[in-house]
Parts: sequence; C-alpha cells; structure tokens
Amino acid sequence: ARVVPGGSILLDLGAGSCVKAARLFPVLRPSAYVAIDISVDYLRDTLKQLQQQHPALAMLGLGMDFSSRFALGAEVADWLADGPAAQAPRVVFYPGSSIGNFNPAEALALLKQAHAVCRSGGAGGGLLIGVDRVKPRAVLEPAYDDALGVTAAFNRNLLLNVNRVLGADFSPAAWQHVGLFNAPLSRIEMHLQATTQQRVCWPGGERVFVPGERLHTECSYKWQPEAFETVLRDAGFGPARHWSDAQGWFSVFWAPA
Repeated sequence: ARVVPGGSILLDLGAGSCVKAARLFPVLRPSAYVAIDISVDYLRDTLKQLQQQHPALAMLGLGMDFSSRFALGAEVADWLADGPAAQAPRVVFYPGSSIGNFNPAEALALLKQAHAVCRSGGAGGGLLIGVDRVKPRAVLEPAYDDALGVTAAFNRNLLLNVNRVLGADFSPAAWQHVGLFNAPLSRIEMHLQATTQQRVCWPGGERVFVPGERLHTECSYKWQPEAFETVLRDAGFGPARHWSDAQGWFSVFWAPA
C-alpha cells in the first residue's frame, strides 16, 4: 500500500544534483518539486536541466542553509499559493544519511522544523528520510579510514582551509587521519593527530602541538531504529514505518505529520 501521498509537494533537503529525488518522481508523482541546497548556482544549473526532462512538473530552487533554520519563506509561500499544488500535502525528502551530521539535540530541532513545514500544507504530509544505522566497529571504522586514503585527504584538507581563511601555517603532512567509533555516543569521530611537535602560527597568535595531540574535526551519528523512532515522535510526527537493507545497515523512514 502507498504510504507517501501522490500529488504532494516534494521538498528536497540538500538536493545537490537532484538525482535521488528525480529517480522517485515516477513513484511519488509529486505535483511540485522544491529543491533546497546551500549552493545556489549549482542548484540553478541542475534545475534547468531537470526541468527539460520533466517539463510538466512545477519546480523551484531555494538557496538555504537549513542546518541553522528550516522554514519556507514568503517567496515559497507565494509560489505555492499561485500554483495548483497550494493545498497539496507537503513531503520533506531528506535522503542519504546527512541527519547523522547533527548531534541528537540538533537533529531533534531540525526534525521539529520539518514537522512544522509538513503541517503547513494539506493533510497527509510527512517526512521521508534516510538514516545510517549502528553497525559493527569492524565495518564502521574502515568506512571512515579507507585504504585508499580518500577520507584522510578530505580530513587534512580542513587544515588547508584553515590556512586560507585564518592565515595559519598548518602543514597537513604533519597530521595523521584518525577515524574511530565512539560507542557510548553512537558516533563516528574524525580526528587529526599530530605526528611531530610543531608550532602553528596565525596572525595574532600561535600554538604548539605535541606528538599524539588531536584535533576533533567531525562527527557522524549512527542510529538504532528504535532510537530514531523516538526522536521522530518527540519532533511531533506520528507512528513511523521504516525499511532496511538485508544487513540492517541503513534504513528509510516514513513519518506522517
């Protein structure tokens, strides 16, 4: 049985290339599509191409950093009011597993805002969201410390950005990538660990780092289904359903508003 209402307004958080949402258009059959991303220029080009592929579907791009606040402003409200989907259910689509970038309190705050957006439309709206689940340490840690060193290079690149923005003189080669699973907090932590004693300077300051000292650069929270269902309820959503892969490593939740 269908759980996500057809003819809804599909609000795609962190839309990027819009590929994930576009693949579901034939199934979800939205009456309008709102792509939300922080990169406005990229989103504009993507939607231009997507509109050519789906000329009958009303589309709008919205530049927004929803990590700080997620709400539909006057521009979107006016666009919806002028179209045939004004009273359609609103479905917030948040695929992938980016909810893991937020700690539990931040995730709850975002989900409360998503619930308010869903409730602002017609009856039947809700949240369709992907969640990365807790897995064995032997699976999780190599995923964040891959043999090819891709994640390590990504992590060290942070130091280059600090140098560029703050005028510091970090040497990325003097830092080792560390990815570990913090089981009590249910999160992967990424660190950079000093391999030598070094003095880092920036305009107006400096700091000495000793070998083994770490900079905590990123977290990625993993969820058990029961815990995520609790957060959804706390955010105001109704009883959720979820589907998982055969290994139980990833889940997709539908939570009605």
